[in-house]
Parts: sequence; C-alpha cells; structure tokens
Amino acid sequence: MFQYRKSNFAPSVAAIQKHLGAVETELEKIGRIAGRQTSAAAATAADQVGDAISTIVSEMVDRFRKGGQAAGDQAGRLGNQALDLGAKYGSDALQRLAGETEQRPLLTIGVALGIGILIGAAVLSSASGGRRRRR
Repeated sequence: MFQYRKSNFAPSVAAIQKHLGAVETELEKIGRIAGRQTSAAAATAADQVGDAISTIVSEMVDRFRKGGQAAGDQAGRLGNQALDLGAKYGSDALQRLAGETEQRPLLTIGVALGIGILIGAAVLSSASGGRRRRR
C-alpha cells in the first residue's frame, strides 16, 4: 500500500537535516554567548557583594575602634577625677591631723610613742621566733 520513494523524500530530508544542523549551530553560539554573559554577570555580582561586605565590615571595625577610644578616653577622665579627689581628701586629712597635733601635742607624742613600741615589739618577737626555729 505505502511504498517508499527514495527519490522524492531524499532531497527534502537532507534539506531539513541541513537546516536542523544550522539551527543547532546557532543555538550553540547563543548558548555560549549567554553563558559568557551569565558568567560575567555572576562575577560582577560577586564583586559587588564582596565590596558591600568589605565596606560593612570596615565600618563595623571603625565603629568598634572609635568606641574603644571613647571608652579609653572616658576611663582616663575618670582616673584623673579619682586622682584629684584622692589628693583633695589626703590634703584635708593632713590638715586635720596637723590641726589636732597643734591642739593636743602631748597626746600626739604619746600615740606616736605607743605605735613605735608596738612596732619594735613585733620586730623583736619575729626576730627571736626565727632563732628558736633554727635550733
């Protein structure tokens, strides 16, 4: 019923195959171009993301550095205030002691003598205790 006619279909099939080959070649070229463009876009995007992250991290480091400097400056100011306050209290205590010494000189001499005797006794007892241990 159906008969194959080689002569009628051969040129059409060959032409279709030739056109399909040309289409395939064009699609390969388009694929390569698209691949290059995609690769370039991906590289650009990666560079942009890297730059953005680098900028953010740099800003964070600067903020921490400035915060540390501010904390150091504040600690220095507080230390100076504490030193000034300590000097003031020490000066006030020395003035009070001088005033009390002027008002009660005999009492001051007695206290100083008593402290001296206690220190001397402590030194002698530690020296004699050291000798006993060696024997």
